Amino acid sequence: MDEPAPVPRDDRAATLRGLVREHAGLAAFADRDRAWRACVDVVTRTLGDVAWIAELDPDAPDGGAVLRHLHGDRTTTLHALHIPPGHGLTGKVFDLARAEWVDDYFTAARITHTFDTHIADEGIRRLLAVPVVADGRTLGVLGVGVRTDGAFGSVAVGHATTVADEVARAVEVADRARAARDTAVHAERSRLAAELHDSVGALLFSIGSGMAGLAESAGADPVLRARLDQLRSQAAEASTALRDSMRTLRASPAALELAVALRADCTAFTERTGTPAELIMLDDDLTLAPTRRDIAVTAVREALHNVEKHAGAHGVVVSVGRRRTPERLTVAVTDDGVGITPGRPHGIGLSTTAEAVARVGGRLTVDGDPDGGTTWRIELPC
Repeated sequence: MDEPAPVPRDDRAATLRGLVREHAGLAAFADRDRAWRACVDVVTRTLGDVAWIAELDPDAPDGGAVLRHLHGDRTTTLHALHIPPGHGLTGKVFDLARAEWVDDYFTAARITHTFDTHIADEGIRRLLAVPVVADGRTLGVLGVGVRTDGAFGSVAVGHATTVADEVARAVEVADRARAARDTAVHAERSRLAAELHDSVGALLFSIGSGMAGLAESAGADPVLRARLDQLRSQAAEASTALRDSMRTLRASPAALELAVALRADCTAFTERTGTPAELIMLDDDLTLAPTRRDIAVTAVREALHNVEKHAGAHGVVVSVGRRRTPERLTVAVTDDGVGITPGRPHGIGLSTTAEAVARVGGRLTVDGDPDGGTTWRIELPC
């Protein structure tokens, strides 16, 4: 049915021309989040009052979605809202992969009313949801809410579908650009590591061997032998530093991001407490979603905070490794402190961390050593 524009416009033709130009601009973005934000900005200025993108939630065991990139919202009630499969209009459209709308959200019989309170808090009366689909795969759902009474029609649905199609192409371009960029960076870093091994590594080996020969010919001169021993030690340290650098250069982008974040936390802990904290990366070839990386980093920070408060430790080791079967990331924080008291209740920080880990199908354990010390360990599915 025909329908007046939800938001009055003096010059619809000019608005539509501007909309087309903005659509074209979306495809030029090489950043997924920028494309999503541009999408909701376009539809709130041309179709409705509030808009959002529902993306698949990688941290949800039920495979649901989460609302992001809200624009025009009045409250925080919809921020990061989890949408179980099939729930509400957004969840329904995610499952069906086709546009759906309701002209009176609260009396609609074709949807669940899981989110009536959230929609009421935002003052939304009618809602349109359109899937964002690329190559038969639903990347997300564009939701458009209007706070006045009325009816959606073919014009509004067509506009929203056009925007969704354009942003699907933009997100595809962004994802491919990021994958290509990560691949190129990883290849270049691997090339540099190989060059360092063949040039600097060979040079250091030659220096060490030469000084060993000089030490043998130094005879009984104690000063010369001491100086040569010192130089050999420094060359060995340089070789160790070179191996560490080459290992970092060969690391996957996901492993590198995780290592950088954890090393910064270990350094901050050492500077803050005077207790040395060392990071050991046991696996450089990690594939880890950003949300899981953030959970791992937050868990380590909480563990270090507890070591600082309770352990009385002289040293801390943070280790990161991967189990192949099943594919799981293990992060452990081990200290040599006083250990844990049996039966001591967990604090709020540990409980919150355990809940976050459990939400993505992982687990957190805390074990005491009979000889003293504690190991905090999380396992996350890669």
